[in-house]
Amino acid sequence: MSAPAKLRSRLRGVVSLGTFVAVVVAVGVSLLYLAWVATIRNSDQIGELSVGTFVVGLSCAFAAVMLTISMIRAVRGARDGRAMLAALLAGGFAIAAGIALGASDILGKLAS
Repeated sequence: MSAPAKLRSRLRGVVSLGTFVAVVVAVGVSLLYLAWVATIRNSDQIGELSVGTFVVGLSCAFAAVMLTISMIRAVRGARDGRAMLAALLAGGFAIAAGIALGASDILGKLAS
């Protein structure tokens, strides 16, 4: 078995398909949002920024929950390394969700 195939087989056990989809959606939405924010030129669109930041926060929170479920499965299966990786990723997405939701609240207050 080649090295990339071995890596794929190892990573396949780390996260489930649902977790992988959640993480890809969270990262994809965040990148699209950042590309859209770069086009904002006036202060009339702060309300739209607030809604967009809220959506990014929700997608990151969903990814954190899915990774937490993956971590619990890995712990039950006695796969410590996989559980650690899932826990680190879940923590990172939870922090990103908190930042995005906090920024959404601040932008919402600025818009009104």
